[in-house]
Amino acid sequence: MFAGASPAFALIRIKRGDPMPSNEAFLNALNQDRALLSMPAVNGRTELETAGPYAIMVDGADLDEYVVWER
Repeated sequence: MFAGASPAFALIRIKRGDPMPSNEAFLNALNQDRALLSMPAVNGRTELETAGPYAIMVDGADLDEYVVWER
């Protein structure tokens, strides 16, 4: 992360009971967040924090939600 920047943050939703997303999936989600916010790419290793799964329902679908952010 670069000085003075906010860390990227993303939500990943999967069908309830499916396996936890991989670190690669979490990194892809963060990179998509960075691109949407016009943030520069990370130069170096990214440390991740994850939380979840949180059981949610969206449009009648039972999902597990994970939160991932950069430290």
